[in-house]
Amino acid sequence: MPAPFGAALVIGGTGMLAAATRWLADRSGHMMLVARNASRFEANGTITSLDADWSDPAFRGRITDAIAQVEAIDVCLLWLHRPQPILDWLLPLVPGARSVIVLGGMDNRPILPRGVGNASFVRLGSKASANGRRWLAHGEICTAAIGALEDGRSRIVGELLPA
Repeated sequence: MPAPFGAALVIGGTGMLAAATRWLADRSGHMMLVARNASRFEANGTITSLDADWSDPAFRGRITDAIAQVEAIDVCLLWLHRPQPILDWLLPLVPGARSVIVLGGMDNRPILPRGVGNASFVRLGSKASANGRRWLAHGEICTAAIGALEDGRSRIVGELLPA
């Protein structure tokens, strides 16, 4: 049975998003994984790892060159700190992709570049606990990211509370 997604791009998916990254690798014909330690990530599937840090000035050129070597990207899973400047140049490189962008609860929803319309957001909040509030668990974050990859709809996990 063919993979539901042809080529996937994941940036920042080796930590709290690891389970969602593995889920996507199992359902993609090919995945390009970009993270500080992408080459250490273990998953099934055909994965091209690119060790890169988004704060490095060479990041943009390295990603642009790597995307040019891959067939058209069908789906993106992106967790970027300060996403706006990166999304401005990255999303036009993957114009037909379903892009899921994970945002911390205090991150403003970025303004998407013109012509990029198939993006959804996973906003991360916190949850009530017996001792007040707690951070979200990895599984809660991954479940939301996978849901957005499947249906393309934005969602909020937990509650977004003012600082």
